[in-house]
Amino acid sequence: MKVSKILNNNLVLSRNAENEEIIVKGLGIGFHAKRGDTIDESLVEKIFYPENHQNSIQIQQYLLSIPEEYLDFVQKFVDRVKEEEPDLHLNNSIYLSLSDHIMGTVERFGNGISLKNVLLLDIQQLYRKEYEYGLKMVEAANRKFEIQLPADEAGFIALHFVNAEEGQENNDNYQIAMIVNQVQEIVKTYFSDITFNESSLYYQRFLTHLKYFAQRYLHKELQYDEDENLFQIIQEQCREAYGCVKLIYLMMEEKYHYALSKEEMMYLSIHIQTNVDKSRAAAKKAAETAEGD
Repeated sequence: MKVSKILNNNLVLSRNAENEEIIVKGLGIGFHAKRGDTIDESLVEKIFYPENHQNSIQIQQYLLSIPEEYLDFVQKFVDRVKEEEPDLHLNNSIYLSLSDHIMGTVERFGNGISLKNVLLLDIQQLYRKEYEYGLKMVEAANRKFEIQLPADEAGFIALHFVNAEEGQENNDNYQIAMIVNQVQEIVKTYFSDITFNESSLYYQRFLTHLKYFAQRYLHKELQYDEDENLFQIIQEQCREAYGCVKLIYLMMEEKYHYALSKEEMMYLSIHIQTNVDKSRAAAKKAAETAEGD
């Protein structure tokens, strides 16, 4: 393998034997390297195989936006699970999705926000082994980052393992895609003055959340007690997005006879407001640059 492009000291682009672009991760693998140099394979920790160029860009965005401490923590944990469970086949997406999740969780917990997992009992029953991984990862994260994450987080982590398992039959893909598309249409219509960058990291996170949301609907989970105070805080902080979420609530109720929980409304509000704010900031920056020219 040869270096095609240096992303940072620990990430480089290269090509495999089939001349397909790959992303190679390893401690110091890009340090003092130059284009065309042969990659020291003893430094390679993980190789990511993008499906296409757009997917490659998205993976690069994730890898460059997530601090190394989270990437390394998740990589070591997942690799250990694979060693202990040789029959468990996980696709590489788990390294990115779980690193992003752990980073967000630690930051959110540091700000005093701990979200209750309304699906925890269902996850414990339906995905027992994955939930065990979640518990072990919570324990490891508490030691590593010197925090005290609750057991609710083990349930969120378990779903990442479930979604990364290869060879699982999934007959819900069509309906999941339909729900995701319907929610997107509501958001784009509500914020018709905004052009969302659908290839951005923030929008991709939003889409990932929508897929989980659609899966939860299809599983018809039970509802549990929710944090009314936190709901009020998010409602105030994300006023614009919350107005849009109320339309999503009505759509789900009308088309699917499903009432969104307050926690789900919180999550949707946070994701939508983040994309609105980021899109407006990008548009403002582009306008200022155009004026400068």
